[in-house]
Amino acid sequence: MIKTKLPVLFIKNHEIFPYSDTKIEFSDTNLKKTISLGESVYDNCVFIIHQKSEDTFENLNNLNLGIIAKIKLKIDMPNGNMRVTLRGLKRAIIGSINEEEGLYDADVSVITQEEIDPIEEIAMSRSLYKEIDKYVKETDTNDFLEVKDILDIDKLTDITTNLLPLNHDRKLKYLKEISPVKRLKMLLDDIEYELSIIEIEKQIDIKVSKKLDDSQKEFYLREKLGVIKEELHENVDDLTLLEEKIKNLDAPQRIKERLGIELNRFKTSPSNSPEIGIIRNYIDILLNLPWNVSTSENFDIDKIKETLEKSHFGLEETKSRIIEHIMVKHYTERENVPILCLVGPPGVGKTSIARSIAKALNLKCVKISVGGVNDEAEIIGHRRTYVGAAPGRIMSGISKVGVNNPVFIIDEVDKMTKDFKGDPVSALLEVLDKGQNSRFVDHFIDEEFDLSKVMFILTANYIDLVPAELRDRMEIIEVPSYSEYEKIKIAKEHIIPKLMEEYKIANEEVNITSKTLTNIIRYYTHESGVRELERVLDKVYRKYVVSKLEKKVPLDPNKKLELILGIHKYQINQNTRNNKGVVTGLSYTPYGGDIVKVEVISYPGDGNIKVTGQVGDVMEESIKVAFDYIKGNYKNFNLNIDEIRHNDFHIHIPSNAIKKDGPSGGITITTALLSYLKNVIITNTISMSGEITLTGKILKVGGIKEKLIAAINNNIDVIYMPLANKSEIEKLEYIYKNKLDINYIDNYQELYDILIAP
Repeated sequence: MIKTKLPVLFIKNHEIFPYSDTKIEFSDTNLKKTISLGESVYDNCVFIIHQKSEDTFENLNNLNLGIIAKIKLKIDMPNGNMRVTLRGLKRAIIGSINEEEGLYDADVSVITQEEIDPIEEIAMSRSLYKEIDKYVKETDTNDFLEVKDILDIDKLTDITTNLLPLNHDRKLKYLKEISPVKRLKMLLDDIEYELSIIEIEKQIDIKVSKKLDDSQKEFYLREKLGVIKEELHENVDDLTLLEEKIKNLDAPQRIKERLGIELNRFKTSPSNSPEIGIIRNYIDILLNLPWNVSTSENFDIDKIKETLEKSHFGLEETKSRIIEHIMVKHYTERENVPILCLVGPPGVGKTSIARSIAKALNLKCVKISVGGVNDEAEIIGHRRTYVGAAPGRIMSGISKVGVNNPVFIIDEVDKMTKDFKGDPVSALLEVLDKGQNSRFVDHFIDEEFDLSKVMFILTANYIDLVPAELRDRMEIIEVPSYSEYEKIKIAKEHIIPKLMEEYKIANEEVNITSKTLTNIIRYYTHESGVRELERVLDKVYRKYVVSKLEKKVPLDPNKKLELILGIHKYQINQNTRNNKGVVTGLSYTPYGGDIVKVEVISYPGDGNIKVTGQVGDVMEESIKVAFDYIKGNYKNFNLNIDEIRHNDFHIHIPSNAIKKDGPSGGITITTALLSYLKNVIITNTISMSGEITLTGKILKVGGIKEKLIAAINNNIDVIYMPLANKSEIEKLEYIYKNKLDINYIDNYQELYDILIAP
């Protein structure tokens, strides 16, 4: 794209199109100076920005497109104004806008026209010419003579758009559309729309003329009104019904007054007015909003607990925090209670928990997703002046659910984006902030609506990606991934009974054992929740039913699992016997806990480290810290420093193509290095997890529950964990009691004395 600098001319209520001339009269001194500057310094060229009335210099950077125009004629008028004829040349993208003493200039880049296949271009231009010919015949106009024989659709669409009687906002959409192909499609739609209006007007005039009495003007007007209502499928009863609805509407008086004003506009608007449909739609939306309609809430704590327990297995801490939040909110009746935000991996039941909360409270529930939303109008609505305007997702959801105190689920808040179109996060703040959402104004509805009674529950996969300004207003409740034990319980108590009922299978026909479920979970699913597990079990029962209907011997999933589901989709790490320099560690993944083998070898070199095995940046730092800790304390470990200096060390962490990262492998790596250097074998029945500092301090780690289950599943007897995790681990005693010997360490020297020093 060709870049250049040009003076900026701000235009309101006019449109400057490429290939067309436009006459404008200016009275503003700065605008006249800009014209003179463009004429004298910039080869009669200026850069046109079509400015909206609400635009200021502070938000001009939101504008990204304008028109380069040529000054064809400039006349100074006797009244002090300046009359200018401008010819549009090309669309251009704004780089940056600068201001000095009220005059603006911008770095602009001319947009290169997209290449179009010549045959397709001819075909598209012919399609447009057909519609133009229809329009010319119906309107009997000569305005379109100048577009004759133009095959370049870029030029053809711009000239045609300028000639059509479209409103200002619609023409601005054409100006901002770079693609001539898209502009051509828009023109085809708009011309078709204009032709349909003309056809309806003709039909109305024909029907009216049959009943017309030249001597009775009043009769003519009444008859025409009647025909219009017939075409709109409306009659006097419809208006009466609207008046009755407004009268009986349970809403504030200001809303009824607004509806009365809009109904009068609807009655008096001309039949061919494009606003008549907009007015009617606006009236219907106001009538359908639940201004004073509420659901009676249930705050029976026993019922709330029962509902959550029935719908979700495990997640005790999550359910406890939800119950505390609900009851405290009800007891204190505070308006500034934080919004709930459920955070956890996909498939763990965040949305279903929110629906269960609604069910427990006897409230209606509505859900929207804001993943990928980058336009604030999606949240707070479009202004009614825009074509295709509609209420935002919040008010649309309220209208759909029909009450003003539902449980409102806003899904995927961590996936909202922000760009030149707007900032949806700021718009969502207005919705969630208890200090101002009692007077929330949707741009389309343009009236205050009380959202303070709504119970908002947000969901996200990654708390780090939730905008900070939103986190400040929310109470974060983590929904962890399910352990293997919990998945088995969920399958037995929820999934399998539901599937057996759906497929009409008796309990004695298929009895999937815990061992089979374990194999399904390990080798055929790889997830945090149970969605894939349910799909796999569905496949097992589906194949059973099909074989039964085909009168074959049904396959027993406890014996023939691979014949039903095929070869294993996933492999798990095997806790094989350890050699010198190999240590079994514990890791956390979004799919649960796992073991990880850290392997170390050395060879002659210069004391360097080589790391392999899909290791992330955090774990690489752990490796460097562990190696430097050993070198800094080689005397305590009775090591020969020359052996370290004159050898290179290769640390490998087998990955199974899965990236390993996180601050919990420090002591495992340190132990593997010392195991190799001291020629000591650490048995595979011993494992560990913890981060190490340069002073040997052992730091707290996460994913404790998953790591404990991974240790049990891999026949590990003894594990070493940070002392800082002791209280958290003791809460999970029901998982590891009589299965694991857990030892707590605060400094690595303690672990060295136990495992390696002897």
